[in-house]
Amino acid sequence: MRRRAWCGLLIVAACACTAGAHASEADLQEKAQRDKLDADRAAAQAAYDKAMRECEGNFVVSACADKAKAERRLALDRAAREQAALDDAARKRRAEERRQRIAEKQQAQKAEAARGAASVPPVQIRLPRQPSPAASNAKAARRPEPRSSEAAAAAEAEAAERQLQSQQRRERAQAHEEAVLKRNAQRAEQRAPAAPLPVPSASAAAPALR
Repeated sequence: MRRRAWCGLLIVAACACTAGAHASEADLQEKAQRDKLDADRAAAQAAYDKAMRECEGNFVVSACADKAKAERRLALDRAAREQAALDDAARKRRAEERRQRIAEKQQAQKAEAARGAASVPPVQIRLPRQPSPAASNAKAARRPEPRSSEAAAAAEAEAAERQLQSQQRRERAQAHEEAVLKRNAQRAEQRAPAAPLPVPSASAAAPALR
């Protein structure tokens, strides 16, 4: 088992080295193609500039210039198509390299797990000892007896007492709250200003003036 795990690790390492070599070679080829496309674009522009200079000496300048523009457009379109194909191939290659790296990582993890399992000593499973009939009888004798009717009645009485105490606490809290509200209302009434005296009318003030 251990030898098999080591062989798995060696295979994973060899695959990784091979994939790295292929990736480097593909990168070099891609760079060479991109350099060629840049050179083709530069050559098309140079040819266009030369043709435009030559058109200036011709009698029909517009026709000559249109021809030079058309030739440059064809060259640039061809370079653009090659560029798109190169980009698509590069995307597919990177996706395949990423998938291959994930597969290699998973394979390395499996090999590492197998190597770890091979290094772990076997575990001895011990079956539980069956108790003897005498021990079973002694355990059954030590089991607590069910509560009697008196114990159940005492428990019920204790629960009722706790419920009564809880009800009394709620009633006292409610009475205290009502007393506080009543006291606050009385204080508000005492602080209210007294009503002003009524103003005497003109008929009531006339006898006093006489």
